[in-house]
Amino acid sequence: MRILAINAYHGGSHRDFLQQWISHSCHEFTVLSLPPRHWKWRMQHAALTVAAEVAERFAEGARWDILFVTDMFDLTTFLGLVRAEIADLPRIVYFHENQWTYPVPADEPRDLTYGFINLKTAIAADALWFNSDFHRREFFQGSMEFLKRMPDYAPLELLEPLQRKSVVHSPGIQTVEQGNPERGPRPLQLLWVARWEYDKNPEQFCAAVSQLEAKGVDFRLSLLGQSTPEVPDCFLELQSDYANRIDHWGFLEQRSDYQQALQNADVVISTARHEFFGISILEAVAAGCLPVLPQRLSYPEIFAETPECFYDGSTEALVEKVMQFSQLLQTDRGAESLCERLKKICSRYHWESTAHMLDEGVTVCRRHQVVE
Repeated sequence: MRILAINAYHGGSHRDFLQQWISHSCHEFTVLSLPPRHWKWRMQHAALTVAAEVAERFAEGARWDILFVTDMFDLTTFLGLVRAEIADLPRIVYFHENQWTYPVPADEPRDLTYGFINLKTAIAADALWFNSDFHRREFFQGSMEFLKRMPDYAPLELLEPLQRKSVVHSPGIQTVEQGNPERGPRPLQLLWVARWEYDKNPEQFCAAVSQLEAKGVDFRLSLLGQSTPEVPDCFLELQSDYANRIDHWGFLEQRSDYQQALQNADVVISTARHEFFGISILEAVAAGCLPVLPQRLSYPEIFAETPECFYDGSTEALVEKVMQFSQLLQTDRGAESLCERLKKICSRYHWESTAHMLDEGVTVCRRHQVVE
């Protein structure tokens, strides 16, 4: 089928998702995208901007069978601007995130305008795809709380049919070869792969590193992930205090370098307060890392078969879990059972499998509209 894919914020995991799906898909794609900056402006203007480009493509003879958009797009406005042949296409919206529950800085009030755009887009779609069930539940809870606060005409009755047309279609991960399982005696290799921002809770990671040193754990550090112009103060202190222990610092541009860093690590740590899915954690695990994860967000859904990877959210429990894994890795074949279970989990998310499920989802959406 011919898919018109609109990606109003074409960067990071949003871009990678679409590129990887296209490269593994049996369908034909036309991608209309905008640069990944000024996200609020994208959610306001993209429908108008893209509608004009769609009109040009249509005039030149382009035709499509499915419309696919992501959460950073105002679908309702777009449908009012395009001709009937486009507005009548089966419509899928993919929620990488949502603006009801995406964390905002403590000193910044949440602008509910953008969550309402998400909700209206969901109402206008024929199928809602979420990257995790955790995210799906978060979205509907946020929608309900918003509508209950409204003074009148709050369409709560719309939420149930929206839930019926919602499904979970997780993103995939690129295939990463596992590192050498014969680690031998060496310092424990600790890995951070999240963005360097407040919602990933870098302060707790730094506190855990300090406690590990105080307990005499021999370790080295790789701090990857997308850095920001303003590096968190705790990371600057970490860089100063542990300069002789840091193997990698900051974003690695080359995919091969990134994969090598994952393969060299032993334990990947998350302290996230926000994670609708967790691609970078899964890729690190696929490369052979043991994950240390808070018992919250999307993690229990993905790693349900490895409960020994969770800690209760406290720094003390995080440190204890890292030390347990350090001892486990020093024993002969001690981590083999856990690694096998983790490998099985990761295999479900390889793009070769995930793209097939997405392709099937497109077919189902098209078939439902034809039947109706």
